Amino acid sequence: MTYRFAPRTPPAPAPRTLRPRIAVVGAAGATGQHAVRQALALGHRVTALVAEPALWALAHDDLDVVRADLLEPQSLRGVLEGHDAVLCLVGHKPEPLNQRESPRRGAPQAALATRHVVAAMSEAGVSRLVLMGAAGVGNSMAAGALGLGRWLHWLLPEVMADKERQEALVRGSALHWTVLRPARLSHAPSGADLHVGENLRWGWRGIPREDLAALMVRLATDSASIGKVLTVA
Repeated sequence: MTYRFAPRTPPAPAPRTLRPRIAVVGAAGATGQHAVRQALALGHRVTALVAEPALWALAHDDLDVVRADLLEPQSLRGVLEGHDAVLCLVGHKPEPLNQRESPRRGAPQAALATRHVVAAMSEAGVSRLVLMGAAGVGNSMAAGALGLGRWLHWLLPEVMADKERQEALVRGSALHWTVLRPARLSHAPSGADLHVGENLRWGWRGIPREDLAALMVRLATDSASIGKVLTVA
């Protein structure tokens, strides 16, 4: 299937009586910020989970900004209660060069952070989760053009192993999940044709972060995608 995102076509807001409440985990990231804006544009009520609320600039009547350290599960307690869906956009951010001697050294933490999110959702009674995974994980490794999937595992073994663990724990949970496996993300303008499907061939083509965020927000209220792992290329 193909989704078309036209940047000049304003989204239709949901009626105020039917507005979902969406939590965006990893809201401060490049794609997460787009997800927050896209959800607000659709009339959703949004909770942005960020590590440093003081650095968050966007203000909106329907937006709550909450501090959450995803590596500290206690910081998630009570935060997700009353939400209809969670968008999880937890990625790998390398440590600055001057911190490369640190014991953590930018070690991938997406799986651990996502484990804490899944536990918090279960505790809060929230079942709907849309996860931003990665192309090259699982059976999509073999679907990469010119051996790209295997090359990523060779080049970034720790990162890809972490993403494998992240996806596995989500798929093994009792949540109503959808996993997206985007190919290379870019800061290109919105408006690309996104090819979205199971067992889809993918390559070097960049996926605009804004378009991926829009897709995640739309899938948050789409029951047809529950239990599906979708490549975005």
